[in-house]
Amino acid sequence: MKSIELKELRADVLAELEVIQKTAEAEENRDLTEDENTQVDALLAKADVFSTKIKRAEKLESQLREAAKISGSDVQKVEPSKEARNWSLFKAINEVRNGGGLTGLEAEMHQEAEKENRGALSGVGIPSFMTEKRAIDQAGSAIAPSVTGAYADSLQENGVFSQVGVTDLGNMAADTVIPVAGGSTVAWSGEVTTVSNSGADFGKVTLTPKRLSGVANLSNVILAQNGAAAEAAVMRDLARNVAVQMDAAMFGSTSVTNAPGAIAATTGVLTFTEAAAADLASDMLEAIQTIANDHGLTGIEKFVNSYELYSGIKSAAQVSSTSPLWLDGKIDGYDSFFSSAPASVAGTSGDGMFGDFSRVYMASFGPTNILIDPYTNAADNEVRIVLNQHYDFGVASGASFVKYTSLV
Repeated sequence: MKSIELKELRADVLAELEVIQKTAEAEENRDLTEDENTQVDALLAKADVFSTKIKRAEKLESQLREAAKISGSDVQKVEPSKEARNWSLFKAINEVRNGGGLTGLEAEMHQEAEKENRGALSGVGIPSFMTEKRAIDQAGSAIAPSVTGAYADSLQENGVFSQVGVTDLGNMAADTVIPVAGGSTVAWSGEVTTVSNSGADFGKVTLTPKRLSGVANLSNVILAQNGAAAEAAVMRDLARNVAVQMDAAMFGSTSVTNAPGAIAATTGVLTFTEAAAADLASDMLEAIQTIANDHGLTGIEKFVNSYELYSGIKSAAQVSSTSPLWLDGKIDGYDSFFSSAPASVAGTSGDGMFGDFSRVYMASFGPTNILIDPYTNAADNEVRIVLNQHYDFGVASGASFVKYTSLV
């Protein structure tokens, strides 16, 4: 529900306020600096905005639930996951490496992950319900509150795959087959003539687990501190790296080895002849026209373009000095995103795609598993953690997308 997502975002803001306050208290209860006061004022204003949005979203959701009850639908209210907020990666790592075994909430969640896995898990298990309630977005982590402090994040691109509107099937226990309805035959016919059958048979999208792994080396000194800011930075970094790899697989111009097949490499994806010279407005409009000519427009299509096209698109005009190509995050009215995944040639060209991303079906398989290795990097006073997750996605119809290469 939207209100739950907003509450989690507001909680992130409040967590940042708490870090600033605790930092000042830890330094002999000093007063906040001028910069800190500025940050606090900005965060408080942000929290107020979220509070207003939450009230509006809750009112809307309440009305929708009442309407559903009147119509006879069964409605269940989903509450935010407290487990995801109280669970601690550092606590779990320290308990595993010290040989004492997991305790408290971390032990409970590991047991839930083993049930979901239908078997024992080494290291630390995280059940899927802890990670699937909140999507990776441009500002935060999928599995931990976003808290800033005395630790700097690594330079990582933010994920796009969770923002374009793919159909997320959630967590699956086994290979999953999604039937794709074939085209039926409907035509005007004479009173006694035989109707010709030109309909297509049913197709299918089959999703099977494909492993996505991440590795991080954590200083024993940081682990001993067990600080919220350090833990959030590590979790956020892992989540962003997962997002980058998902984007690379989904939006790449060619498929990535061992990953799900790229959208652009799907059979039936449309193409068109791009402008012979740099004319991004022409190419973007031609992409829209290509989908329209093939099967019409639904209005929910989106663009994902290479960052190589970023400045060109943002400065291009459909009509000189009067009609910009890019306006409020949209290209000609369609939501637009940028990614480093599509192929590009610096200063020359960049790839992109346009289409209906709800036709992309995605699933995760089983719980997240984090293996704790205190030995490999022991000489460097570090503990290595290895994260394993399993995902797959597939496109119901290649013609839902058009792929192109634009000159810059």
